[in-house]
Amino acid sequence: MGQARQNSDPGEGSVLRRKTDRGRASHQARAMTLAKSLRLGLAKVADELFDLALAALAIRVAEVSGDEVQDHFDAQHLLILLDGPDGRPAAAALDPLLVGALIQQQTMAQVLPDAGGDPRPMTDTDAAITAPFVNALISRAAALPDAPTDKRLLAGYAFGSRVDTPRLLSLALEAQAYRLITLTVDIAGGLRQGQILFCMPEPDDATAQHPTAQEGQEAASRAEQRPATLSESVLALDVALDIALARLRMPLAKLGRLQVGDLLDLNGARFDRAEVLRPGGGTLARGMLGQLDGCRALRIVPAKPAAQTPRRRASDRAELDQREPEPLPQAGMPASEPPEMQALDVSPAGADAMPDLPDLSDLPELDLSDMSDLPELDGLPGLDDLPDLDDLPELDDLPDLSERKAG
Repeated sequence: MGQARQNSDPGEGSVLRRKTDRGRASHQARAMTLAKSLRLGLAKVADELFDLALAALAIRVAEVSGDEVQDHFDAQHLLILLDGPDGRPAAAALDPLLVGALIQQQTMAQVLPDAGGDPRPMTDTDAAITAPFVNALISRAAALPDAPTDKRLLAGYAFGSRVDTPRLLSLALEAQAYRLITLTVDIAGGLRQGQILFCMPEPDDATAQHPTAQEGQEAASRAEQRPATLSESVLALDVALDIALARLRMPLAKLGRLQVGDLLDLNGARFDRAEVLRPGGGTLARGMLGQLDGCRALRIVPAKPAAQTPRRRASDRAELDQREPEPLPQAGMPASEPPEMQALDVSPAGADAMPDLPDLSDLPELDLSDMSDLPELDGLPGLDDLPDLDDLPELDDLPDLSERKAG
C-alpha cells in the first residue's frame, strides 16, 4: 500500500500542478496588470485628447534604489517632477520625438515623420502643452489595475514642474526605492517611435491601504475631465513681473566703485508711482504699492483712456464739446449755404424781389465849382510859409565823404 501510494503521488501531483498552472494562466490573462493598464490608458488618452494613435510596443518594469535613478534619465528628454500624495514626489521623462508629435497634433492636426538631426532643448512651453497628456495617462492607468499595490503606485500623482537637468531631478527624489516603468510608444501608425519613463516611489507596506471607493471615483472623474486646449495651456504658464519703485542711471565706472554702505539717491521714489516691468523690459502698467492681509500687494492704476483711445464714435461727441457735423451733399444736389448767404439774392431774377431803398431826394446839392469858400484848416502851414528851394545849398558844395574816410 505504501509503495502504491508512492507510485500514485507523482501522478496526482503532476495533474494538480497542471490544473493549477492552467488556472493561474487563465487568471493572469483576465487580470488587469500594471502593464495592461498603462497600455490601455495610453491608447485611450491619446485618442480622446488629441485624436492621435499611440500604441505601447513594449513595457519594461525594473526596481532601482534612490541613488541610481539619475543614471536612467536623459538630459535631452523633457524631465518632469510629479507631485504626489503624502509629499512623495515622482518623476517622468518624455523623449523629444514624442513631445514633438504631441505639439504637432495639437497645432497642425497631423504628425510629420522625423526629420533627423539633433533635438532642440525642451522648454516650459513644451511642458505646459504636454502636462494634460501626462495627467490624464496617470489618472486613467491608476484606476485600472487589480492589485492594490499597483493602484497605489500611480494614484494621486500629477504634473508638478519642469526640471532642467537629471541631477536636479534626482535631488528632488528622496525615497529609498523606485520602480522604473519604460514605455516604448509607436506614434501615428509607425511615423515615429518615442519613449515614456515613469520613476515612481515604491509604496510603503506599513502605510499601504486599499483605495476607497471615493478615491476610485475621484480618479475616474479626473480621467473624464475636459482636456485643456492649447490656448489654456499657454495661458497657464507662469510669467515673472518685476515691480520698480525708481530707476537709476550711473556710469559703469561709478557702478564698479560701489561698496557696502554707499548711499544711492533714488530721486524721490514713491510707493504710489510703482511700475510693473515686462520680462523683456519696458513698463507694462503703473500702480500703488501697499499691503493686503499681511502680504505686499500692488494695486494697478488704469491709464487715462483719453490719452490712448481715439474718440471717433458719435457717443463720444458729448464729452468732446463739439457741434454735430453737417451732412455731405448728395450727388446732383448743390451744397448747402450758410444762412446769411441764403438771405441775399443778387441775381437779376431776384432784383425785383429786393426791398425798396429810402428816398434821398431831400438831400442838398453839392457845388464843387468854387473852392475858395472852403474853410481854413487851422494849424497847417500855408504855401507862402514853405521855404524856397533855390535857397538850398548846391550839391557841389557838399564835403567829400570819401576823403574824410580816408583821412
